[in-house]
Amino acid sequence: MRGNATLLSEFVEGNKVQFIIPVYQRNYDWLTENCNQLFDDLVNIHETQKEKHFFGSIVTSLGDNFGSNKLVIDGQQRLTTVSLLLLAGIKAVKDSKLPISDQSRLDEAKEIFLVAKYSQSSRKIKLQPIENDMIAYDAIFKDDTEHFVESSKVTKNFLHFYDLLVQKSKSFNFDNLLDAIEHLEIINIELEKKDDAQLIFESLNSTGLALTGADQVRNFLLMSLTPEEQILCFKNYWQKIQSYTEDEPTMFLRDYLTITQQLQKHVKITSIYPEWKKYMRGKDRKQELAMMVDLAQYYYQVTHAKLPTKRLSEKMKHICNTDSDVANVFFVQFLKYASENKLAEDEELKVIDIIENYIARRIICNLPTNALTQVFCSIHKDVLKSIDEYRQANMELNYTYSLILIYHIMRRDGNYIMPRDVQFVDTIKTRDAYHMPKPYQIFLFERLENSMPGETNDVAEDMKTKAATIEHIMPQTLNSSWITMLGSDYENIQEKYLHTFANLTLTGINSELSNNEFLVKRDGNTIKDKIIPGYKDSKYRLTKNVVKCDKWTIKELNDRAQEIVDIFLRLYPLPKTEFKPVPKPLDEVSLDEETFSPTNRTIKGYRFFDKEYAETTWKGMLVNIVTIIASQYPEIIDSICDKEGYICTPQKVDMQYYTLISPDKCLLSSVDNKSKLKCLHYLFEKCDIAETELVMLLDFPKDCE
Repeated sequence: MRGNATLLSEFVEGNKVQFIIPVYQRNYDWLTENCNQLFDDLVNIHETQKEKHFFGSIVTSLGDNFGSNKLVIDGQQRLTTVSLLLLAGIKAVKDSKLPISDQSRLDEAKEIFLVAKYSQSSRKIKLQPIENDMIAYDAIFKDDTEHFVESSKVTKNFLHFYDLLVQKSKSFNFDNLLDAIEHLEIINIELEKKDDAQLIFESLNSTGLALTGADQVRNFLLMSLTPEEQILCFKNYWQKIQSYTEDEPTMFLRDYLTITQQLQKHVKITSIYPEWKKYMRGKDRKQELAMMVDLAQYYYQVTHAKLPTKRLSEKMKHICNTDSDVANVFFVQFLKYASENKLAEDEELKVIDIIENYIARRIICNLPTNALTQVFCSIHKDVLKSIDEYRQANMELNYTYSLILIYHIMRRDGNYIMPRDVQFVDTIKTRDAYHMPKPYQIFLFERLENSMPGETNDVAEDMKTKAATIEHIMPQTLNSSWITMLGSDYENIQEKYLHTFANLTLTGINSELSNNEFLVKRDGNTIKDKIIPGYKDSKYRLTKNVVKCDKWTIKELNDRAQEIVDIFLRLYPLPKTEFKPVPKPLDEVSLDEETFSPTNRTIKGYRFFDKEYAETTWKGMLVNIVTIIASQYPEIIDSICDKEGYICTPQKVDMQYYTLISPDKCLLSSVDNKSKLKCLHYLFEKCDIAETELVMLLDFPKDCE
């Protein structure tokens, strides 16, 4: 590797050399503020007569099969931006919007920065961006305004520079622009064949926009390949991944790592790249890219509700309306499994319906959906494990995937519970539905509306575009007619029912209805020859039974509350299954099972991070697990040492209650078994370890024998 400081103009000069942006690089994406900063710097160079201005580093490699051309490893954003600024200046001069001393200055700019007239390529332009950027760049280069790619950042920044130059033209001409650019200095780093381009790329701390985790993963996968392989893999694999993820592959990459490594918890977004490098050790990159494309197809089906049949797509669309990605990792695995095992459409519908039921009941009962991350990361694996256990035991399996899935959902408790009917019904009647997050409102009101007979209304689209809004039947501000109708207990009635499902409906005329008396809201009104339609004119079937009422009092509110309860119970009946897992010699209890009590339970071993350990004491299990955690997460353990009393330095505690886990740390171990599990809950949370990673193997309680 050779590096030296040089002027940008000297670096790019040459009639043969072209600067090629590798296909693995991200699209050009400098923001307006980045462009403004560069422009201000150039104006400042001119005004202060500054001799040099540092412009960052540019890393290039001669590469194989590129002749005298240079492959741009880092610095494409700066090279592209300077080129766009000069092209904007040239156009401004041609349009007589920017002064110039002599036309030869235009030739100078082209010769040094823009043209490679003796290049062996038929395209004689010095900069060769990646494919999509090149289309936009070449249209600008040729001044082909009819074919400008308006959506491209390349075009947008070119036009922005054009406007800046025109605005500044009285004090800053083309000569000043070119002279200032010729004063930009860079660190030119040229890689040799022996250099590891990936490591060098990672270690750079360049100015400009930081790479995302997805950018880094793409570079990692493609950079070490030959130029020919880069182009093929980019077109055959990475472009498809970008297409399936709408050029936002980060969340897919997170789910991909979770699925392929069978993790019990998502990788953190900020850790995607380092985790990816660890995952890829010893793996073939082209094979991995092919696997990624395969899963990306299912990811697209899930996130866009574009499944193989209309019925499946419509069912998945309900879940998409929640605007939550928590179940994606499950559905990607399930849809692939369903395709490979040729599951019937009805069975796929049942599975999607079960997950929708689980999510809907938890939303209505105001239980956090993000708590389900561990469930959805592991539940497909749980179902397959149950199927495999039947096979290994040579037992006939008479249960479908959906029935086994129900078992694994219904067995969960605590933060992961499927709400039972008593809680579900009570909450439907009392839940503040008006202040729910908007996606939850869209999801639930669409389901309520279209659960009724009649033509389907696209409630989700209406609510997203505000063609429909949620309307209070009993208004938030009560006038005298409402107070009279509700009676002396009107304040308590309003407080209890105002924001509940019973008092809410859909309308496209919320502001006109406002807090009018009930009969006006029901039948409509005419104000100054303007007809204000009422509920009876609404296309939404949610108002069907409301218009049958002559008043709106506690009786009607209770009747409608029961109507909503009946609809939700019809939509989301509590799932039932007769599936029972293969009997096991030991009881398996995960750390995430919150109602579990270790009192009077005998431990026989445990599984941690998919490795099984024989252990017959609770203390031994605690010490072994914490020792493993301390070795894998030393920085976190250091940060919590001496803070909560679980892990301390030996000098600060009475060692008769502690056990050494390292020369400088000890663990509080002489406590009851509940406190031991409390310690593990604390450490798992601090280290972001899924509690499902620990499964304790126990003798069955005597009353279960």
